[in-house]
Amino acid sequence: MTKPVRWLRTGPRPAAAALAAVAMIALAACGTDEMDVAMKEPASSGSTKAAPVCAKDATAVDLPASFPAEAKVPDGYVVTGTEARSAGRTVVTAVSPKPFEQTLAEMQRAYSSRGWKPSEGEVEERDAESNFAGNDLRGRWAIREMPECPTNTSVSVLIGK
Repeated sequence: MTKPVRWLRTGPRPAAAALAAVAMIALAACGTDEMDVAMKEPASSGSTKAAPVCAKDATAVDLPASFPAEAKVPDGYVVTGTEARSAGRTVVTAVSPKPFEQTLAEMQRAYSSRGWKPSEGEVEERDAESNFAGNDLRGRWAIREMPECPTNTSVSVLIGK
């Protein structure tokens, strides 16, 4: 039986803040996470990068044909852009029409099922991210509150080998 991933929450809680500081020191000692670097890598040509937009104003774009169905964002999210990255990786940007906490719960549920095993997850006051692996692929999702759209959340998913 697989043990559930414990999500690290940081923010105003002193114990969580201390734990986050220890984790940051440990991560710094290990170097930068490969998935985090890949998420920040510039897009290749043929990408459809989109500026952040509220869900009600978003124009949906199609996922690339090669994008695995198991990695799609939860139903109701609007995919607003796709970016081709090195090594056959793809970044999908989307907007969730739901507040941060609800989006967080849906992302945690989606990427700890469908054949995925989450790892290295972190939840802060206004953003969260997690790596995941399975289905012969690896990935990382990240979500951020959208101050300009208080009931929406921006979503990014990186997937590749």
